[in-house]
Amino acid sequence: MLPLKNNIVVNKFVKIIEENHQVIVEHFMNDILKNPKTDAYRNFDKQRLYEIGSRVYRELSKWILQNLNKEEVKNMYLELGKMRKDEGIPESQVFQALVLLKRHMWIFIKNKIGHDVSDYKQAMELSDRVVLFFDRAAYYMMVGYEKELQGKRFSR
Repeated sequence: MLPLKNNIVVNKFVKIIEENHQVIVEHFMNDILKNPKTDAYRNFDKQRLYEIGSRVYRELSKWILQNLNKEEVKNMYLELGKMRKDEGIPESQVFQALVLLKRHMWIFIKNKIGHDVSDYKQAMELSDRVVLFFDRAAYYMMVGYEKELQGKRFSR
């Protein structure tokens, strides 16, 4: 595997996310507030939704650049799952919100980069890293949710 920090494709991806996260988060917020699969989020303040989306994209950038390890991802999303359970958000909607965050990011990136990716192998490694981040986030968010549902406290 190539070092991701010095990878041109990775640096371009991270730069696009960092420079455009406001636009990506706006698309996410509009979708989550209108989407019938996430109607429990309609009670959330728009600023709070913005902060949630923005935080995930910041964490993703750190993860891609290898400045965030899997234990940090685990702890953040265990806590997030617990919070969503305490807020009464159904599990399926918690998962769907994360799917929407990933979807709007990829749609934006695809439209921004188009077919400009010159190195397929680097692009695939980046894609694998992004997928791994969201998969871990979803898994630990659901674990945190389930443990809270069962009344168990999780250990860090």
